[in-house]
Amino acid sequence: MVEVSDYPTCERTYATLRIYPESLDPDEVTKRLRIEPTDWQRRGESRKLGSRPPKLHGWFLSSDGEVESRDVRLHLDWLLSRIAPQADAILALQRDGCRMDVSCYWVSASGHGGPSVLPVQMGELARLGLELWFDVYLGGGGDKA
Repeated sequence: MVEVSDYPTCERTYATLRIYPESLDPDEVTKRLRIEPTDWQRRGESRKLGSRPPKLHGWFLSSDGEVESRDVRLHLDWLLSRIAPQADAILALQRDGCRMDVSCYWVSASGHGGPSVLPVQMGELARLGLELWFDVYLGGGGDKA
């Protein structure tokens, strides 16, 4: 039997809650959610030398570097365990015009197979009004663009 934390068809994966607040500063999102982001961006503010300033505010919470597993389900569990208690704040941010989704980065180890999501996770994402999508790289050895 394959361990839940092992996923032989995956080389690398992580999950990220992405919030794009139209008019709210990322600090306001942090305040409302009472969760520190793993990354953020402000419209027009370049944080890295030589990089283009982003066109949108952004607030991000990622399992990258937080979960050691090639099973995206464990990454989703980690993410959902942090955001589900803040369901009211998430739904209020959506009502206030914030666009948000959960993005899963997934690199195939061998060019076949694919990620799996549990029904309970799908239900929780639906309760939170969050679309789930996958950024999939096939053939192994894929790097994030």
